[in-house]
Amino acid sequence: MGKLKLFQVDSFTGQMFKGNPAGVCILTHDIPAETMQAIAMEMNLSETAFVRREGLEHRLRWFTPTNEVTLCGHATLAAAHVLFNHVGLKAHEIKFQTKSGLLMARKSTGGITLDFPIGNPEPTTLPEPIFDSLGIAHIDIEATLFCRTRNKFLVHLKDPSLIPEIKPDFGRMLEYQPSELIGVIITAKGEKHDFISRFFAPWVGVNEDPVTGSSHTVLAPYWSKLLGKTKMSAYQASKRGGEMAVELKGERVFLTGKAVTVFETEIDL
Repeated sequence: MGKLKLFQVDSFTGQMFKGNPAGVCILTHDIPAETMQAIAMEMNLSETAFVRREGLEHRLRWFTPTNEVTLCGHATLAAAHVLFNHVGLKAHEIKFQTKSGLLMARKSTGGITLDFPIGNPEPTTLPEPIFDSLGIAHIDIEATLFCRTRNKFLVHLKDPSLIPEIKPDFGRMLEYQPSELIGVIITAKGEKHDFISRFFAPWVGVNEDPVTGSSHTVLAPYWSKLLGKTKMSAYQASKRGGEMAVELKGERVFLTGKAVTVFETEIDL
């Protein structure tokens, strides 16, 4: 199949070894989905993006170490960063054709801005295995919701200090096995930022994702209603940590963040 360029990029951070690492593979020709999955498994990152230019647009797919996903923010940011800084793309805006439709990435003063579809969550009851896995009391929960378009639960905790302290029991969490579930977002009001969060996705082979763009398409409409704001700052309080600016415009969410290249190599297939 020949040599393909492969990058590792830390997204939603301006500092190497922070934020969320993503693989980016630049395709010059089609390769089988099975090969993409094998490369993603080898990279062993939460997601690896595969990008191929088609005319004025780029086709973009994302794979975790275990399966393909329909939307990924940090790997899209990483892919745009590579195209802007390493592939010689002269444009200020990139159009990506994906399984979630047309996505846009553009250069901005805050780094790179992603244009994503909104994910509106609706009130629900948290399944018992997930509640038990978080090690919290019912009194700690402000609200529980579910976003059908993202297949993610959202759990709003009253006390922000609980967010970094939670150590999920992933075995118990996985006792809940509905089809198509992606993960669980926990969130609370922030101090330095408008809101903070973490994201757990053992159902797709990622126990905790360091910084999750797709989760913020769910968090944005939720916190916008609570705070009465359309522009917000967000921090994902994982061990690596990462931050982004979030803006809500109608049915779209704009996520702005920085990215840093960790290494560039080639893979000879």
